[in-house]
Amino acid sequence: MTCLIQANNFHSEAGGELQVVLRHTLTVTPVGELSLVAQGDFLVGVYFPDHHPAPGVQDLGVWVSPADSVLSAAADQIHEFLAGERLEFSVPLRLPDSGFYTEVWRCLQRIPYSAVSTYKEVAQAVGRPRSYRAVGTAVGHNPLSIVVPCHRVIASDGTLSGYAGGVERKRSLLRLEYRVARARGLDAQEPDLFTQM
Repeated sequence: MTCLIQANNFHSEAGGELQVVLRHTLTVTPVGELSLVAQGDFLVGVYFPDHHPAPGVQDLGVWVSPADSVLSAAADQIHEFLAGERLEFSVPLRLPDSGFYTEVWRCLQRIPYSAVSTYKEVAQAVGRPRSYRAVGTAVGHNPLSIVVPCHRVIASDGTLSGYAGGVERKRSLLRLEYRVARARGLDAQEPDLFTQM
């Protein structure tokens, strides 16, 4: 049986399975040009130009106008976040069903604005206290940079470790959150934590 599903004027036929076509656009931000990826009514990817690991063509889908409703809303919210006007995201997200990775990504969504957590703390939170290296791998494969705040995860010794968009971007995101939190009278980690050793 062949099923057809339509999403924002894009459709794909797949034998016996429903498939919604991925689509992407670009938005220029203070932390660089970002590729935003949507599937149906959900944001599914936010990637830096030098993202590591780099998304494959299959992760981006077709290019569409920045006026796409889901991608436009995501771009607006990211710009508001980077301007210090937004502390959390409300755009609908869809994370891939990747078992342990998905558990880790959901845990990242619970790290409060301007707070940090260690890989070890995330491992404990997902019930795998000895799996902090596996947590690091999962964090590194987060498909929704900035929106799912993997930049808030640091090493146990307080140093910044890898980030898909580079350590300097991670540092700048943490400093931004610190400044905004202080200006709003919220608890915030001291910025001298965020030095690279």
